[in-house]
Amino acid sequence: MAERLTSEADLVLVSELQRDARQTNRALAKKSGLAPSTALNRIRDLEQRGVVRGYHADIDLAALGRTLQALVFVRLQPKSDDVIDGFLGHMWNLPETIGLHLITGVEDAVIHLAVTDAESLQRVIINEISSFPGVFDERTSLLFEHRRKHDIGPLA
Repeated sequence: MAERLTSEADLVLVSELQRDARQTNRALAKKSGLAPSTALNRIRDLEQRGVVRGYHADIDLAALGRTLQALVFVRLQPKSDDVIDGFLGHMWNLPETIGLHLITGVEDAVIHLAVTDAESLQRVIINEISSFPGVFDERTSLLFEHRRKHDIGPLA
């Protein structure tokens, strides 16, 4: 886990990179009040320390033909490291999986799926999730809308 950011310049750099990671180093330096060489060194340091873990393009799932999204809540039995690790590994490797969370509460995991249609969703739930060893129960909710914040900062 990366250490907490306290430098105002680093917070600005992180915020700006989240907003648009394709900005030039010169633009990032100007916005953070740093010299371009200093900004470049700070960004490299943030990457090396694991604060900035990567850069990616945000792609519209519908453009990929994946117009149906669902959250599948899963209960596992027994709750052992082998069962949990095996399940998480299997689910993560499914091409339909776009997110995976280990949670507390009644359910043990939530799988975020993006598929082409209801038939595809049914196939994944029956053949890959419900029938997987250790899965005790599953509950599925369709997503009508998905929003994710891309500029996340520390809480006061």
